[in-house]
Amino acid sequence: MFGLENTLYDADLQLSMARMNAVKAMIAEGLPLNHESVYMMLEQIVKEYGVHFPKHFDILVERLGVKYSPRIIAAGVLAYRETSNVYLKPYPDVQSTLLALRDKGARLYLITSGPPVKQWQKILSLNLGHLFHDVFIEERSDIMGGPSKDFLKNLLDQLPVDRSSILAVSGLENEINVFKEFDISSALVIRGVSKYSAEKAKHLATYVIESLEKILKIV
Repeated sequence: MFGLENTLYDADLQLSMARMNAVKAMIAEGLPLNHESVYMMLEQIVKEYGVHFPKHFDILVERLGVKYSPRIIAAGVLAYRETSNVYLKPYPDVQSTLLALRDKGARLYLITSGPPVKQWQKILSLNLGHLFHDVFIEERSDIMGGPSKDFLKNLLDQLPVDRSSILAVSGLENEINVFKEFDISSALVIRGVSKYSAEKAKHLATYVIESLEKILKIV
């Protein structure tokens, strides 16, 4: 059972680059202050309103005391979308690993949260949807990543598999923690420079892996 963000693609990099380029585009159209200050304010707004809130840029303009400008907001939205699409690419080892797991007879499930249409846009853009036996999306606006405890419980009750045979794979701590509440084995994917120390990572999940292909040695 796989997560989506930071598991199949680098969501942190995608979001940070998209927001930074959006800020630069808005400043070019007349937004005051420097890039760093505006970017930090945007990050705070995202934290307050949730990653899926549709009007981050409107709030940003309002907080800066700038007269409402559709032009400035449109510049931000356009730059954000263009940059987001550029960075919405699967990690290099994702497709080959999923295909290898299917060849071994594993059933592959994708579970994520957010606006369903938006999440499906990501999945289809990554060209990975056809590799999963089923996709489950919990409609939430507050966080990026995994399901709530209630959603996961209902899903586990419906799936035709024994919980002891499930391996939850994710690059997000909050996602791993939800699965741990149901005593499901988990693999935390940490790529490159990790925000987790080796000691912390060891306590977060059953397995800690540096690439998705390492799953093939576990299952």
